[in-house]
Amino acid sequence: MRLRNKILLGLAVFLVSYPVFLVLWIQVKPYYGYVLTQVGARLAASTTGLRIEDVRHGKEKAAVIFTDQIMTGDGLTDLFLDLKIAVSDYSFNVPLTFALVVGLFPFFKWRKRTLIEACVILIFIHLSYIYFFCILQLFYKLTQAGITTTSKPVQFFLQFMWAFTDNMVIRFEPFLLAVYLWLRNRSHTFYSRKAAAGTPAKTQR
Repeated sequence: MRLRNKILLGLAVFLVSYPVFLVLWIQVKPYYGYVLTQVGARLAASTTGLRIEDVRHGKEKAAVIFTDQIMTGDGLTDLFLDLKIAVSDYSFNVPLTFALVVGLFPFFKWRKRTLIEACVILIFIHLSYIYFFCILQLFYKLTQAGITTTSKPVQFFLQFMWAFTDNMVIRFEPFLLAVYLWLRNRSHTFYSRKAAAGTPAKTQR
C-alpha cells in the first residue's frame, strides 16, 4: 500500500474510531476513576501516615476523606481532610490516545504485548497524577493547620512532579504513547531482521 493511501486510511480510521472511543469512555470512566482513586489515594495515605475514612465517587468527581488523630490542648481529636479529584482532569485524553493508536494500524502492526505495555504506562501516568495531587494537597493542608512542616527540598520535589505530570505528561499523553509504540515496533522489527539474517548462517553450518 502506498504511503498516501496509508495516511488516508489511518486518518479515516482515526476519525471514525474517536467518537466510538469517546462514547465508550463515558460509560467506563466512572469505574476506571473509582479504581484508580482507591489505589492512588491509599498510596498517598500510606506516605503521609494518614488513613482513608471514606471514598465517594460519582460520574465525574471523587471525594476522598483522610483522617488521623492529633494531640490538642483538649487531648486527642480526630482530624479530617477532604480532597476532591475530577476524573476528567487526568483522563480527558484517553479517547484521543486510543483513537491515535488505532489510527496508526495501517503503518505498524502492534503486538499484543506492546499494547499491554502501553496500557500499563497509561495507568501509571494516571496513578502518578492522583498520587502527587493527594500528597501535595495533604502536606499543604497539614502545614497550613500547623500540624506538620515539610522541608523545602520535599516541597520542591512534590511541586515539580505535580506540575510536570499535570502540564507535560498528561497533556502530551497520546503522542508519548504513540512514540513509545513506534520505538517498540522499530526495536521488534530490528531484532526480527537480525534473527532472520542470522538464520542462513546457522543452516550452512
